[in-house]
Amino acid sequence: MNTSFRRTAIAAGMFTALAGAGMPASAMIVGDAGEANLVPFVVWDDAILDGAADTVTSINTIIKITVPGAVGNKTIPNRFTAIHTTPTNGTFAIPGLNVPPFDGLQSPATARIHWFFLDQQSVHRLDGVIPVTPNDSAVIDWGAVVKASGIQPQLNGTVGYLVLTTETASTGVADADFAFFAEAWLIAGIDGDGALINGGGTLGVLDAVIPVVPMADGADPVPNGVPTVDNQVIERGVNKSVKASPLFSGIPTNWSDGSAVQQIKEVDVTLGNRSTQIGNTTNPFQIPTLVVVWNDRNAGATPGLPAGWTDWSQIGVDVYNEQEESCSSSITLPWQLNLLWVETDISAPYPAPAFIDKLSPYGYGPQGQQTLLCVPPVAPFDPLGVVKLFQGGFLRMYLPEQVDTNINQPEAAAVIFSIPLQYNVNFEATQIIGVSAIPFETALGHDRGIFTQ
Repeated sequence: MNTSFRRTAIAAGMFTALAGAGMPASAMIVGDAGEANLVPFVVWDDAILDGAADTVTSINTIIKITVPGAVGNKTIPNRFTAIHTTPTNGTFAIPGLNVPPFDGLQSPATARIHWFFLDQQSVHRLDGVIPVTPNDSAVIDWGAVVKASGIQPQLNGTVGYLVLTTETASTGVADADFAFFAEAWLIAGIDGDGALINGGGTLGVLDAVIPVVPMADGADPVPNGVPTVDNQVIERGVNKSVKASPLFSGIPTNWSDGSAVQQIKEVDVTLGNRSTQIGNTTNPFQIPTLVVVWNDRNAGATPGLPAGWTDWSQIGVDVYNEQEESCSSSITLPWQLNLLWVETDISAPYPAPAFIDKLSPYGYGPQGQQTLLCVPPVAPFDPLGVVKLFQGGFLRMYLPEQVDTNINQPEAAAVIFSIPLQYNVNFEATQIIGVSAIPFETALGHDRGIFTQ
């Protein structure tokens, strides 16, 4: 790095403005049509921080679904995420013809989207249907769904994820009959349910993009099977606890090659401010980062894991600053949905959201983890402590292969992202020459690929 000019991207926060322009920089695929779609993080809570039953603040998730009249010649949906419904059909092994289709209507005139809500341990908690037509759009206000569910006390503050499928494919006995798009936002603000009696009730002040990834959804050949590249959602024989794995649109965490050598998937995740203390005073520039890791399976140290599964209850990580310095730590990722409230290990903890501290209904402690990670040392070129005060960085995860049945295809996948509040501090010769504020931002995990031990 050029020592005459250093740019430091810093600070952490929890919510963001739209980040669609930056998303293609990672390995994950968003914005393409899928026969099913995964929303990897969903929550409604009447309180953001204090955990009370109802407060003046709230947090909500909004999902928007768009159903196109037709999906034309495009590689991702034609070969990977909508292979049963797009006109230029093909498979991973046998790609379809490279012929533009006639622009007709792919969607039935009376179609329905079936959504499934599963908690962080992939247990079905709620589901429903939404009527749609060709060239249609629909919105899921998760807060409104929770309030109308009749089980709001159980779902208030409960974190989980949504799998969106077509009604035709929702039982696993038939292929999906159309493809669709989806996008989602996490919204925090003032609890307005007094004015919006039938709504989620959040008057948004801050928002974050939740990356939604598309998947192919064919008929399930056997009950309670496993997702494959041609059928990434299993609905048959699972009692609505659908199994999903975005093997192409997510981050593949293995390549099934039968190798006996341990293989590791490395993923870099943007962190906000990793600043140290100023004397005995907590550094006001250190604000936590929310890190979300959705895995396609539970992977903790619990009994009954199938043969070949690797325990993710202790994952090695390195934390890097912008001086290429690092320190080592560890995290735990035992569930299908893992939430890390990342802080330094030397400053007083900042308040975590209520949904992080909410106790799991299964007796495993809080739903999220207030994760104290190390802070890399700072190079001696910084005698005035400017970089130490403002250093940014990233977290590198080392994810061991979880399954390998030697089928020469990916068999496992994850969706990983962080929600940091970022700003740039430009300085030269330790003198600050400019500060640039950046709106709240969603940063997708960066897939570095698979390495051997």
